[in-house]
Amino acid sequence: MPLIHEPTKQEAIPGGFAQYSKKGENVIFSVIGLSPSLKNRGQLLEILRSVLDLTRLRPGCMGCWLSEEEFLNNHVLYAEQWATEEALRDHIRSDLYLRLLSAIELSRRPPEVSFYYATETRGFDLVETVRQQLDRK
Repeated sequence: MPLIHEPTKQEAIPGGFAQYSKKGENVIFSVIGLSPSLKNRGQLLEILRSVLDLTRLRPGCMGCWLSEEEFLNNHVLYAEQWATEEALRDHIRSDLYLRLLSAIELSRRPPEVSFYYATETRGFDLVETVRQQLDRK
């Protein structure tokens, strides 16, 4: 899956995301799947790239990603990660989000929009636990 956005050094630091979310709060992932026409694909990607760069600077934004995962099917995936629902709601009310909505309008099919609320975060301890269970068998 070609990734257009490469993580910054801050994002690559182990535990880097933990600094943003508070214990007991949900981390929220916004995932939008789009299917632009070949004619509108370039314009849609240009808008999403500009939104991505500016969204990453917003308070509470933990990351943004843009993927052209299914090039043959002309499918584009845009995702954001938010530390709190309040930060996500502020973003949705912003003028910047209007640009995201204008990109959505360039999709030839209705967008696939999902908001995932992560109530639990596990680290490498999950890998260790599962691997230890495997060793016991």
